[in-house]
Amino acid sequence: MTLRLGLFGKGRLGSAIAAEAGPALAWHAGRGETPDAGTGVANVVIDASVAEAVEAHLAWALETGTDLVIGTTGWSMPDLEARVAGRIGVLTASNFSLAVALMARMATVLGRFAALDPARDPYLAEHHHRLKADAPSGTAKTLAAALMTGCPRKTEWTLGAPAAHQLSLGVVRAGAEFGTHTVGLDAPAEVLELTHRARSRVPFAQGALAAARWLHGRKGVFTMDDLAADLLDPLFVFGDRP
Repeated sequence: MTLRLGLFGKGRLGSAIAAEAGPALAWHAGRGETPDAGTGVANVVIDASVAEAVEAHLAWALETGTDLVIGTTGWSMPDLEARVAGRIGVLTASNFSLAVALMARMATVLGRFAALDPARDPYLAEHHHRLKADAPSGTAKTLAAALMTGCPRKTEWTLGAPAAHQLSLGVVRAGAEFGTHTVGLDAPAEVLELTHRARSRVPFAQGALAAARWLHGRKGVFTMDDLAADLLDPLFVFGDRP
């Protein structure tokens, strides 16, 4: 069966997803809009709108029995699993890039390396265009969590001067930057950094479509990490040992 997609959001990301989806796009609705009766049926809908619209779009998806990929950041719904209750598939993502998903796994490894020596101090920095509303970005929070998972002595992030248990996180909002994230560690004699720099929104659009294909037919609540576990974890097998 050919996958048919619906799309909420006509902003930068929504427009990029629509361009990548091509003829697979059944309908494209803006903020506050819902598909008209008779509009082409979609198997999976991608929400690339705004945080304030997520709850209404989820309610629509539950009412229509349509799987939903949520790519908006800045929203919170602690009872999401209870609301979904296995009726549809829902996947949430702070960043659709598979390269960023790979980076999150590598950030955990970097955190483990930092944990071996208290002199190795992990940190994170991110830069986005001046119009981005949330700071730090959802991606930065995801990478910070991955870094702290590997380095348990860091239990929370801060934008200010860090205490010993805090991960220093730097934020820049300037210019037209699509998105740059760096995780690193600073040791007395060396610095190790891993940087992802988006050159356009195409990787995010392609990842959103990959997420929609992966989600279709699944029930429950998932994250981009579940998709990444299928696609990326085999990359970390060396010889006969994981």
